[in-house]
Amino acid sequence: MRASVLKMLVLGCAVALVAPSFAFGGDKGADGKRGLGPIEDALAKVELTDQQKKKVEDCKAKFRDYMQSRQEEMKAAKQSDDPTKKKQLGKALREKRQDLIDGIRAVLTDEQKKTFDEAMPKADAHGKGGAKGKPDAGGTVTQ
Repeated sequence: MRASVLKMLVLGCAVALVAPSFAFGGDKGADGKRGLGPIEDALAKVELTDQQKKKVEDCKAKFRDYMQSRQEEMKAAKQSDDPTKKKQLGKALREKRQDLIDGIRAVLTDEQKKTFDEAMPKADAHGKGGAKGKPDAGGTVTQ
């Protein structure tokens, strides 16, 4: 019971910290950065064609639009004592982030995917960098 409450508190705090950075474009990357930053950092290591750049920007714009449309819901979840709502929002945010990564990977060549995947943050034993310590939940994406 105590562990569940602690997990929900941590999830709520994570959503509260990360969601505004997505919603307001406050993207950050390595060295304590959050939001789209780690994805941007990984993309910086990949040489994209102009056509690929446009498609990647379209993917990021869709993600930002989603985050902005959910801004009030995120704010309410942050202030809420409802762990179910926080859990649902956290799951939805993770799914949308994964959709973004999948959309980006769809426009990359196999070699670019390899470079991108290697540059994405990896999960450590405590789950940092990925959900629940699963590298493919926030780190390397497999196809």
